[in-house]
Amino acid sequence: MNDSILPPIEYQLYLARKLGWSLSDIGKLRDPKVFYAILNEVSFQESVDEWRKMHMVASILAAIYNTIPRKRGSKVLKASDFLSGEMPSRNKPEGLEQLASKHNVKLPTKEIKNRGE
Repeated sequence: MNDSILPPIEYQLYLARKLGWSLSDIGKLRDPKVFYAILNEVSFQESVDEWRKMHMVASILAAIYNTIPRKRGSKVLKASDFLSGEMPSRNKPEGLEQLASKHNVKLPTKEIKNRGE
C-alpha cells in the first residue's frame, strides 16, 4: 500500500478505540474509500449517541425547572429550549443558495458590471 494514501494515525487510532479493532485489522483495509466510509459512519453514530445523551439531560433540566412554582403565565420549558440545533441527520448539507433563501439573505449576483458603461 502506498504511504501517500495511508489515513492519518489519529484516524486509525480513533477507529481502533471505537471499534475494538487492532491496528493490524485496520491496516487490512486496503481501499481508502472503505476506511473513510467506516470512519464517517462511526463518527455519525457517535454524534447521534451524544445528541441523545444531551437530549436526556435537557429533558431532566426541563422537568426540574417546570416543577418550580412560578407566577401564572410563565413559560413552560421543553428539552429543545436547552439544546441548540437538531439531531444529526444523514442529509447532505444545504448549498449556499438554499441557506441564503431560507434566511432571506440576498446574495450578490455573479455578473460583473463595467463601470465605464
